[in-house]
Amino acid sequence: MRNIYLGAAIAWTVFLTVLCLVSMEKLGPVNAWQLPYKDKVGHFVFYFVFTILWYAYFYSRKKSNLVKLRYIALIAAFIYGSLVELSQLLFTNGRNADILDIAFNTMGSAAAVLLLWLLQKSKK
Repeated sequence: MRNIYLGAAIAWTVFLTVLCLVSMEKLGPVNAWQLPYKDKVGHFVFYFVFTILWYAYFYSRKKSNLVKLRYIALIAAFIYGSLVELSQLLFTNGRNADILDIAFNTMGSAAAVLLLWLLQKSKK
């Protein structure tokens, strides 16, 4: 079962990496959507899912307590999101690093950790 979680987490991470490093013009119709703050909402949602998927994988391994696993997922999301923003700055044309993107990545991840905590607390 843990391979399913690992596969899902890796697939999401690859999807997220490609989406964040590809030029916006190459995204076609997705870029044409006229939603207010779509970029920031996207960052929040993508890192919310990122954190849930990596936590599910870490949980399936059960080699640590739940609090530690939540923090590991949160820290991993923060580091990964920061590296993606740095990569946008250094290696892409048409993409810019944005400190607010890191903030919304972190908020999405923190919201996922809060949800996981609430779900685990409700099971007790």
